[in-house]
Formats: sequence, C-alpha cells, structure tokens
Amino acid sequence: MKKFLLFALVLVFSVSIMAQNKVQTNLLKKSKDIDLTQQNNLPEPVLNTSAKAINDVNRIYVGKAKDYRSVRKEDTRAISYNPELGVITITFIMDPATYGSTGTDIGMVYSTDMGETWSQAINVVNNGGSFTNDFPSGIVFNPAGNSELDNAFGVVQNISHVGGDWGYKMWSSIQLNGDNRAIEISHNPDNIEDGYWNQFGLTQIGNEVRCLNMLPTGDWGNYQTAELQPIYGEFNGTSFNWDDSQYLEMDLYQNSEDGTMAWIGGYQAHDGGIEMAWSDYGQVGYMWMIGVNNSTPSGYRPLLFKTVDGGDSWDFIEIDFLNDEMQAFLEPYIIENSEGVMIPSIFESTGVVDHRGNLQMFVAAASHFADVLTYPDSLGYGILDDPGNIFNITIGDEGIVDIIWVDSLNTENLISTTEGNYNGDGWQHRISCAKNHFENEVFLTWIDSRDLTSGYNTNPDIFGWSKNIHTNEVSESVCFTEGTLYETFYYYTYGAERAIYDEGTHSYTIPYMQTISPGEFASNGATSPVSISYVTGIEFPALGDFVGISEQNTEIGFRVSSNQPNPFSGTTTIEVSTVKPGEAKVNITNMLGQTVSTINAGTINGTQSIEINAENLNAGVYFYTVTIGNESVTQKMIVE
Repeated sequence: MKKFLLFALVLVFSVSIMAQNKVQTNLLKKSKDIDLTQQNNLPEPVLNTSAKAINDVNRIYVGKAKDYRSVRKEDTRAISYNPELGVITITFIMDPATYGSTGTDIGMVYSTDMGETWSQAINVVNNGGSFTNDFPSGIVFNPAGNSELDNAFGVVQNISHVGGDWGYKMWSSIQLNGDNRAIEISHNPDNIEDGYWNQFGLTQIGNEVRCLNMLPTGDWGNYQTAELQPIYGEFNGTSFNWDDSQYLEMDLYQNSEDGTMAWIGGYQAHDGGIEMAWSDYGQVGYMWMIGVNNSTPSGYRPLLFKTVDGGDSWDFIEIDFLNDEMQAFLEPYIIENSEGVMIPSIFESTGVVDHRGNLQMFVAAASHFADVLTYPDSLGYGILDDPGNIFNITIGDEGIVDIIWVDSLNTENLISTTEGNYNGDGWQHRISCAKNHFENEVFLTWIDSRDLTSGYNTNPDIFGWSKNIHTNEVSESVCFTEGTLYETFYYYTYGAERAIYDEGTHSYTIPYMQTISPGEFASNGATSPVSISYVTGIEFPALGDFVGISEQNTEIGFRVSSNQPNPFSGTTTIEVSTVKPGEAKVNITNMLGQTVSTINAGTINGTQSIEINAENLNAGVYFYTVTIGNESVTQKMIVE
C-alpha cells in the first residue's frame, strides 16, 4: 500500500518533476586504495566523438516481456551496445498478448538514436513453442567490413528446456532485415543428468561470438561437480558454427555430508557469480565463477582462468586475500573469522578487460565464516558485515594487482519472497560495468536503497562510480536517480558493456534499462508480464585530460586517419594531412609503452599515405604515434 500511495503522489506531480534534470548526491569524497598499482606509460588515446548522449534521467518504454525470467539473472546481457553501428539492443522473452507470439519466442528491439526511439520487436527465437526458452542474452553481430544495419545479425543465447529437462543450450541468429534465421540447440552430454547454469559474457570478437556456460552434475540445487564451458560461434556468412566441446573442471570444496559443492549460485538465493570478459582484440580473456576451492580457506572468491591465445588454452589465476597486504586492506570492511583472518564472501561480480590486458573486476563482498577448515559443514551460511561493500579489483597474470574500495552498501539483498511480489529471486544490487572505446576508463553501476527502514533493498535507486586506468583517477560515488520522477523504483536493472562518449558534455553515457513498473510491482506476481524500459541519463563525466578529434586537429595543425584495415595482418595504411610541410615520424608502441617499431616518413606536404607492416609484430593491441615537430597524435590499432 505504501508503494501504491507513493506512486500515486509521483504521478500527481509528474508534470513539474519531468522538467528536472538528474540530481547527483555525492556519497563519498575519497576512494581508499592499496598501493599495488603497476604503472605503464601508455599514450593517451583519441576519443570517438560521433555519438551523442541524452542528459535527462527518464524512462522510455520499449517492450513487454512475458515475465521476469527475461531479466532475473544479473549476469546475462539483456542490453548491449555496438559502437561500429551505433545501435543499442534489448533482448527479452516476448509477451504473447502483446506480440501474438507463442510465449517461448525471444525478441530483440534496437535503437539508433541513443534510445529516443525503438524498433518493433524482431522475433529472433521462434521454434513453434517446442522448447521453453528462458534467461536470454542478445547482441548485434556486425560482419567484417559491413556498415549497414540491415546486414548485421541479431544473436541470442539462452537456456531451453522441455518438461523437467533443463539440459538444453540454444543459440539463435537472424539478419536484421529478416533474412537468414538460424537456430542451433545443444544438449548436455549423456552423463550429465540434471544440470545447467546458463550462458554468460555474450560478445563479438572478430569473426566469432563467444560466451560461457557452467555445466554442473548432480541433483537440482545440490550439485557435486562443475565445469566451465567456453563456447565459440564462428560466423559462416549466414549463421554461426557453434563449438561447445571445451571443458575446464572446477576444484570446488564439497560438503562432507552430502557432497554439495561450495559455490555462490547454490546458496545466495540468486544466480550471480559467473562471467566471461574479453579484450577488444580477442587474445586476452578471463572467465570465472565464485566459489570455495580445496586449496585454501579464502571464503567465496573468484575462481579465475585467463587466456592469452584467444581461448585455445586457459591458466588458473590465484586470487589471494590472505597475504599480509590484503589482510591490512580488508580489516576496516571485513570482520575476522574464528581463525583470526579476514575472509570475504563475494556475492556479486562483474568485470571488463582493460587496455593493458588486466581484468577490472567489481565485486560486492561481506564477511564470511565458511572457511571450509573451521566450519567444513556450514557451506553457504555466513555472517554478513552489515550489507557489505563494493570493491574494484585489478587482476593480472600473477593475481591481484590493485584493489580500491568503491562504496558501502546501505541494504542487504532480499533472500525470500516475503517482502514483495518479485523479491528474493534475482533481486540483487545488480552491479554492472562498462568500458570506453579505448579500454582505459571503466564505469560501474548498481542499485541500492537510501531508505534504511526495512534494511532490505526494496526501494532501489541507481548509483555509479568510474575510474581512469591511464591516470589512476577515480570519481566520487553518485546517485543518479534521487529527485527524479521514478525515484526508488529501479527494479531489475542492466547496463550495457560499452560507454558512449559525448564531446559536447565531455561525458560518457551508459546504455541502461530496467523492468517492472511500480504498478506491475504492486499488482502482479513473478509469472505476470513486465514492462521493459530504457533509462536515459546514466552519465559519467570523463576523467583525465582528453582531447576530442576535432579539437585536436584544429590545435596541432595536421590530421591522422584511423588505420585501414583494422584489425589487420600483413600491412595497414594511415593517412597524414598537413597544413604546412613537416618531417613526420611514426612510433609504434605495445600495451606496455615499449617502442617496437619506428618509421621515418620524410617530409609531408599535404596528404600522404604511410604503410605499417606487422610482419614482426605479435597479435595484440598497439598504438601508433605520428609526430611532426613538437606535436603528436596517437591512435590505436589491432594486429590479428
């Protein structure tokens, strides 16, 4: 009733409130970090300024989902942004009453104008109702060399089931003009009787789409073993050839009584804690799940694998919270267990790969006593240090490189269905992160309630924080939605994996969505249709001194094009245009700032093409810096 009355009051004053811009409430003045940062002298990038952002916080209706199972899983990719085509997509199970669909069809809507207008839903998954399809992720795949939206493909991954058999994985694709629909279904191996845990990290890398599945064995909810299953879909011109044959076994601790393994998904009343992230050029990738392994009593932590060869091989990366340095850092936030050490329980996680090939992971964590030594039979039961805290952890080849405390959480996640119609199932702080085009700035969003009356996250607003990896500058934590029309009604949110730069406001916008309107929350249950809305104005000021392309070209008196082709193997070409004659030099550096090649281009008067040869370069990200006199321009290129 309280929520209904509040919603009514909001509607009465909606005309005046709609005119307001967002109000940002500073919650923190400083971020505390530990001195572990590795410094690399990398050149500053040049920003892509072609996209423009929307400033006001507002909701734009985009569609109706069959029920909340479209958006229950925090780690699925419900909203995505493709920077090459400038298109935002949202994927959901289509409501039969709205779309005349079967109730199992999965649709995708898209916007090419920063969310102001949206397409009709494209039915990507249409299998006649023979499978029940849940928990979808979706992206737009852009074939190499394509610049037309109609020639791009909508790609969806989801879990399918027939009756009680949840062992099916499904991948679907369709050209956005309606041609070339394709559906491929894979079933678990015969020895896996009752186990799945969805697919995550759906991403385009070159000519592939990549994602991750967790494959457990055992009875539902009481799994005894688990394997991570990286999946690769190679584009063949009209569809994708999917390969799910690779498995990595997880060394998870098991309860001595019933053999149940210790991982977050089985105990935290939600489906978080599994993810995959890739560098833009696709050679460096990470995948992880949150659990307790057999080697050390370090609580529920990321069990992390890294690849540097595009997924051909994976190495385990040790995340050590028990060394003296980490213990000193955790002491203000995590209470001691019975053994006298701080053991964090990570209950939500997300991450992106930065321009150095490190993983920028964000976690929500609290204290925990399930150290599997003192309490071997208490898996899944712990002591929360109040609601917990959010941390940014930088992870490299040797483990933790840096850790920064981002913010304290005000409220706990809901763990039952007693607080409201939708509460307790996928109702987390919904942490999500994005990165900019040059992978050197990262952005975190989450939901939390400022009203602490109940102690639970029942009245969520959207919060945010950002970091520039190149300069090590961090923002203050802010609340985006305080004072807006739908304040405290941001249920089931998602942020896209890419941030969009606006040169006019010198800021980044995160494509953002949320579901379940206040009216739906008050009157419906978990099996009822829910509204899908795009949220405008989740905007972060850019950190550091960046110079836009147009401003840079005006100031320095010469222009440098992007290299074509990019990515490339063999050779690529750039064009340099000068206002007056000058001697030009091109310096090629790797991600560590080391010079790998130098080209003396001679005197340039007007426009000249310069060829860069990758014959002696390994696959990866490089920067080319063109210097004429005392002025330089740096751009990024990718060698395949």
